[in-house]
Amino acid sequence: MKMRVKKVAKKDNEISYWLSFSDLMSGLLIIFILLSVYMLLDYRSAAAELEITKHTLAEYTSMNTNIIEKLKAALGNSISIDSDTGTLILDSELLFDTGKSELKPAGKAFLNEIMPAYFRVLFKDAEIKDSIASITIEGYTDDQGTYEYGLYLSYNRALSVYYYMLNDPGFEDYHKDMKELIILTGRSEAGYLPLNENETIEEWRKRNRRVEIKFDLKYREIYKQLEEYLNNT
Repeated sequence: MKMRVKKVAKKDNEISYWLSFSDLMSGLLIIFILLSVYMLLDYRSAAAELEITKHTLAEYTSMNTNIIEKLKAALGNSISIDSDTGTLILDSELLFDTGKSELKPAGKAFLNEIMPAYFRVLFKDAEIKDSIASITIEGYTDDQGTYEYGLYLSYNRALSVYYYMLNDPGFEDYHKDMKELIILTGRSEAGYLPLNENETIEEWRKRNRRVEIKFDLKYREIYKQLEEYLNNT
């Protein structure tokens, strides 16, 4: 009688063990399924966000091309426009005397001729204006003089261009937008252009003496979204 009791107890223990193991496996399976569903939903959400970001980036790329085409149509051959960035390249010799940062009368007349058309393209179209992150007026100089002198001269030339437009009545319609969006910088050695083959030093120096006016679209916001997506993937 005692032997039979022991056999039953052993059998009960085995059943209990397998039931516990089965419950554990079932629980793990449920957890795996829930994790899989969560990961799938999270992946779909991230993929949808990525598609939205890619679409927005494509819109900005298209906008950049659109602005450049409008600038070329508005300004014609009166000024050099970079076909990839839309940057205006102004010859410093037209704007300033050698070693000076005060605008010449011819320089003022040139700004009055081209810059209102430039601002019309960027500010009159609401969609374009909303896409602009900043406009930079950047002064450059050649290698004659010290680094500090080049930095001082190039920045003050950019400043002269900005101050003139900010105080001239011909730009009154754009003063508010100019104050909100324009950034000034000066470059010294960091802004030198590469020397072209068969180009003389004087020709190279002349190319370096310039003022550039460039717009930047809100790409940074898109890159930030992409960075966040990649960090969370």
